[in-house]
Amino acid sequence: MIFNAIYFRRSLGNSYIYNTRKENSINLINQAMNLKYSFATGTLLIFSFLFVAIPAVAQTAHTPKETSIYIGTNGKLTDADQAIFMQKTIVKSSKVTIVQTYHLSDAKWEKLYSENFKRLNDSTFLVRGTGENTKGTTIRTFKIQPDNSLTFRDVVKDVIVREGSAKSVVPLFLHGQVTEYFDNGNKKSVSEFSENQLVSNKNWLENGEKYIDNFFYSADIFPSFNPGNQALNDHILKGFKDAGIDIPAISGSVIVGFVVMEDGTIDGIKIISGLGPTINNVAVESFYSLKGSWTPAKLNNQPVRFYQVFPINFIYKEYHLEFAEMRGAILHFGAY
Repeated sequence: MIFNAIYFRRSLGNSYIYNTRKENSINLINQAMNLKYSFATGTLLIFSFLFVAIPAVAQTAHTPKETSIYIGTNGKLTDADQAIFMQKTIVKSSKVTIVQTYHLSDAKWEKLYSENFKRLNDSTFLVRGTGENTKGTTIRTFKIQPDNSLTFRDVVKDVIVREGSAKSVVPLFLHGQVTEYFDNGNKKSVSEFSENQLVSNKNWLENGEKYIDNFFYSADIFPSFNPGNQALNDHILKGFKDAGIDIPAISGSVIVGFVVMEDGTIDGIKIISGLGPTINNVAVESFYSLKGSWTPAKLNNQPVRFYQVFPINFIYKEYHLEFAEMRGAILHFGAY
């Protein structure tokens, strides 16, 4: 598990996946199959959280026991009125700090997870998380540079997953160049940050091939599909029907990722995780053959490239398929 803070990004290991948009659902009844579909186009953002509340290297007796900060679009620190996330930092002692992360949902702060930072020595922290999708332990080492900036490295199971520059490491506040790696050691991305806000990035696929550069994971206005949700819903449903997919026999998830470009086209369609060639190909082809265009995302009043993620979960519990629905931007096929 990689523990960051408020910048939005692709998942590293088991980074938390959360829908930061309210669900915009459309219901579709397929009488022949007796399926009820509800499809939401709310964007899933994959992110790690970055928060700045306490000094980077030393917590003393003068450090407040509890502080809170608020995070807005693209990792920007903001006030409560503009916040998407809130982070509470609780200093338990000179060696132990707890970070609690909350997401604003229906005007209420909902706790996502907690992180426990334990100082091992003057340059190393052990980080453990508790909560949904926060599994694993990260070893974070850091070094103070002559200009008082910091460099850090995150290691999970003896594998370097990220390293770069920051202004704080507990919690992590990115500033400068940050490099991420796949489990096989290949480079995943090289990103530039300014005061924790993503500015630019270069990206690669796990096999080393070049991927699309300079996309964002958070925006002021999210992409939307034209001619609308119903057409998108119908198209994806038709793809699975035409392929003869036996939905009740499937269990697991397919996660599709792609980039909505600044001109409204989509590119870089890929399987992040899948269920085998047949199911994966149907999911990918559904987006390749999609007729229409996207209204691009906007950040600071400018159209930007936006990385979109669509998880599709297949859930089979008994023998009769009763529904398939989209909940929180994740498509669930269920049999009960």
